[in-house]
Amino acid sequence: MVPAYQETESKAVDAIKKVIPSSLKQNMLPQSKGMFAELYENNEVFPKHYIACGIDGVGTKAIIAEAMGRYDTIGIDCVAVCANDLATLGAVHPFLFMDSLLCQSKIREKAITGEIVKGMSKGLEQCDASNILKSSIRMNFGKGETASVDEILTGPKPGYSIELVGAMIGFMEKNKFEKLKIKPGQKIIALRSSGPHCNGFTDLRRHLLNGDFETRAEYKKKYRGKFKLDNKFDGSTIGKILLEPTKIYVQAMTKISKDFDVVGFNNTGYGLKNLNRAKEKVEFRITNPIKPQPIFELMQKESGFTDEQMYRTFNMGIGFFVACEKENADDILQIAKDAQVVGEVKKSSKTLTILEKNNKKIVFEGY
Repeated sequence: MVPAYQETESKAVDAIKKVIPSSLKQNMLPQSKGMFAELYENNEVFPKHYIACGIDGVGTKAIIAEAMGRYDTIGIDCVAVCANDLATLGAVHPFLFMDSLLCQSKIREKAITGEIVKGMSKGLEQCDASNILKSSIRMNFGKGETASVDEILTGPKPGYSIELVGAMIGFMEKNKFEKLKIKPGQKIIALRSSGPHCNGFTDLRRHLLNGDFETRAEYKKKYRGKFKLDNKFDGSTIGKILLEPTKIYVQAMTKISKDFDVVGFNNTGYGLKNLNRAKEKVEFRITNPIKPQPIFELMQKESGFTDEQMYRTFNMGIGFFVACEKENADDILQIAKDAQVVGEVKKSSKTLTILEKNNKKIVFEGY
């Protein structure tokens, strides 16, 4: 059963696609349609490179930052959600990041904007791949937008609400793109996540937290959990674990792609269905998933979600996937560090992902 929010999101995206004329996509590489990052070309200006672009936001994770009064890491998340989409291309050269920060009055008055952007700078330092690729293409912090929108935004703490969106542009050598191929027999390597990253936070908040920080009556009643943000858990607190910044995989993927032909998948919203964004008709068989962090186990216990719901909504400890030739898997594990082989690519008449867990086969189709 497809969740209602996924159905409405799909409907909204379809409406957008219908009104963008083909003339405004004339330089997009057709093969990049539906990928995590789109590729564009202009042979006059960039004869050897494609232009890669991605855009994303931190979503309702911002509510946790607001409720805790801690804004120093949410900027890292804003960078990470864009950077990890570009990282799926492998040997990509991140070049330019731009941000849009919409905020309420207290964010401006107390100069909390500085904390947020300091986090972005920390994230961007983790995105520079110039030394790895021996390239002069460096990471740059481009033009930003900060807007006061008190009448549009609301949040649990009046005056402290933010909406954070980022966009990233990079370059990819044209001959590298041709090597991004999925085929049966490849091994699937999973790189561990740092936690929930920026996905599933509406479910996490409403099933885990009691909403004692929420001042808006219409939203407070949606909280069904029993925990407070400062409740101790797994050597930390619930709030700190939820606010742990998204891990950035750019440099790890760049190091891997220098020596090996691999395909990356950012395990973001929709969980294991992200693998189904592959163009090839194959089956991704996951037989040895990474053990999820305790926060996911707690979420499943408190929510009653099935394994299928959990792996469709959250990253479940897997932040990124790499598909590689089986003979290269051990070498790639040495580069990636906190990673393991979780499965294999198999022949199939259609693209799908199958998770084997608790003596069950859970099938994920579509995206």
